[in-house]
Amino acid sequence: MCTTATSQGVVMVARMFEERACRGRVVALDGVTDPGNVGTIIRTAAWFGCTDLVLSDGCVDIYNPKVVRASAGALAALNIVRRASIAEFLDAHPHLQPVIAVAHDGVAPASIEPPENWCLVVGSEAHGVSAELLRRPAVNVTIPGLVSAVESLNAAVAASIILYALNAQT
Repeated sequence: MCTTATSQGVVMVARMFEERACRGRVVALDGVTDPGNVGTIIRTAAWFGCTDLVLSDGCVDIYNPKVVRASAGALAALNIVRRASIAEFLDAHPHLQPVIAVAHDGVAPASIEPPENWCLVVGSEAHGVSAELLRRPAVNVTIPGLVSAVESLNAAVAASIILYALNAQT
């Protein structure tokens, strides 16, 4: 039942989450497979008042023990939505302005002027967001690095910085 050497001594029984209608502060994960990243993004999204989490096919299962542990209980604070693709989700929710985390050629997080209803899209560390999403009209955001010794940030850290920026501007 426990996948770690030392458990926290807590047991929980819960129902599977039922999908509700999405509102206006959404985080969408495009193929993010690392359970620690997904759990941390869930926790951070809940901290910053996001309402919904969308997962594309290829994302790690949100009931993975590492996701649940990394989310630190925040999993229940978000409406969880699964779609074949983030593009499909955005097509069904035209009121949401995509804000896409990209490795290069985006605006700095501090310069974001957040729309009223936004959807932060974060891709996998290995592949980023899909080419289909990059062709859409969106606010592309790049976190500028200060030292060239590190190639990139992980998906959870990048999402956290951008979520802070989206909330600092509102």
